[in-house]
Amino acid sequence: MKTVITAIAAWVFGMTMFLPASAWAVHPFQVEDTDVQGPANLLLELFSDYTKNSGQKEITSAGVLNVGVSDSVDLALEVPYLVLDPSTTTNQNAHGLGDVELKFKHRVYENEVHQSFGYQVFTSLPTGDYDQGLGTNNVIVGFKLMDQQGCCNTIFHVSVGYESYAKDLKEMHFSENSVIQFGVAVEHKLTESFWLLSELLGEDRKWLLVGTGPHPYTFMAGFRYDISKSWYADLAARFGLNSDAEDYSVLAGTAWRF
Repeated sequence: MKTVITAIAAWVFGMTMFLPASAWAVHPFQVEDTDVQGPANLLLELFSDYTKNSGQKEITSAGVLNVGVSDSVDLALEVPYLVLDPSTTTNQNAHGLGDVELKFKHRVYENEVHQSFGYQVFTSLPTGDYDQGLGTNNVIVGFKLMDQQGCCNTIFHVSVGYESYAKDLKEMHFSENSVIQFGVAVEHKLTESFWLLSELLGEDRKWLLVGTGPHPYTFMAGFRYDISKSWYADLAARFGLNSDAEDYSVLAGTAWRF
């Protein structure tokens, strides 16, 4: 499975190097896009995801504020709220603020037909209650490399990312408590407002979530409806492709541009 998914990702990446596009790909994707908001523009995302995994149910609701700093740079703040049924730490239900995440995105390159490449640096702060299973009790640091291409009514996104505990990185222990993520996402425009969404995602985890394994692979399918040029809503489902992955997730969100 790992070899097949890697081959698919490499093929899509190679093909999309010759395709033009520009779009916004945020929730429900985990693959990162290269789009930025532009100077003084804002994108506010609100979403709620329901995940079932080995008898545990989790609802993650979050608000994400993306701020355009320049023509090529965005800053973002993500604040999650978790509902665990039950918490894997206490084996009792728990709810509360999760770990807040800060993100810096830089679109390094874009040509006249909107082929683009960029990177994102992010950090997760230990604001969630570790004793209740709502946080990691660690500062996490990571980055992603992103490529975005498209042709006609189809847009492709490819990203590869790495994250680890900051204390491990400080000690030059790059492989401990780390996660490598890679994926391919596709948006296909059916009508002026209706988009089909899909994503193939894989991870190599050195830290494990309860009930999951070190090499989870998932597939997401859904749609986005652009209510206006500055407002959209999305609905999707994510399914585990192997025994290492979570069972399934239902994803719903909306966002506004200002």
